Amino acid sequence: MSSFEPGTCREVALPPGWAPYALAGDAAGALWMTVLDPPGLARMSPGGEIRHEALSPDEGRPMLLTVAADGALWCTRTDDRLTRRDASGGHTVIDLEPGSAPYGIAAAPGGDIWFTAPGRDRIGRVCAAGTVTSVELPVADARAAMLTVDAGGHPWAALNAAGALACVRDGTVRLVELPGGRAPAAPVGIAASPAGIWYADIAGGCVGRVDPSGSVERIVFADAACRPHAVAADTDGACWVTLWGSGQVARVAADGEVTVVDLPGKEPHGLWVEDSRVWVAMESGSLVAIEKSAVASP
Repeated sequence: MSSFEPGTCREVALPPGWAPYALAGDAAGALWMTVLDPPGLARMSPGGEIRHEALSPDEGRPMLLTVAADGALWCTRTDDRLTRRDASGGHTVIDLEPGSAPYGIAAAPGGDIWFTAPGRDRIGRVCAAGTVTSVELPVADARAAMLTVDAGGHPWAALNAAGALACVRDGTVRLVELPGGRAPAAPVGIAASPAGIWYADIAGGCVGRVDPSGSVERIVFADAACRPHAVAADTDGACWVTLWGSGQVARVAADGEVTVVDLPGKEPHGLWVEDSRVWVAMESGSLVAIEKSAVASP
């Protein structure tokens, strides 16, 4: 295991009081984020200009977000709603069943939007026409967390309280039970890659990968209290994961080699992988850019 000092990172301070949470990039090279306080969406242009679009305080907070193939930005909200922001800046709000508590969200190649509804033990879908449907999870109180979509368009969700991943195929939910370790598995982050499905186990201090055959490989971090949160796949077969408890981000190579980067600020949450760098949202009020070349080739 290797480590790098904070000098490897470039920190972008956000306006005072901002608390960024999730990140996603669009086709124009802009970086979008959900902001817990003040509640809203924010965009950082390729040139570094930052613009905030507020949600009214009584409308809940935005949580996770995804960019669809048509350029629309979708996010889940704490008030049982989804928001779609089209390329022109117009907003459409989709009301969900009370108590849905939507959290994870991802766009499928065909235009569908999938999301988790942990409050109702469901995985939901918004089709291109705007119709909302859902499938029931076979485990009660599974606490579905983040969600990803694989190359075949199938959604995968991390079931935080069930120690499993769930995959939906043709309306049927298949569970993949995860091995425990220091504690029973409690996945939060999840990301699809050509080599399988990566997940971040916040309780076990590890990441894991489910390969196409269904076997599970775990990579355990040295710090048992590092609290892995979000995970993102890279094009070279590696993954990146935020370590919420230790204020770090880790790169896990395809061969399992782990490199840890110390971050400025506190509480890293979402991350976004670009061609040459990785962006991390620090809830303490900044974005951090990490050059991949400095980490992959020490």
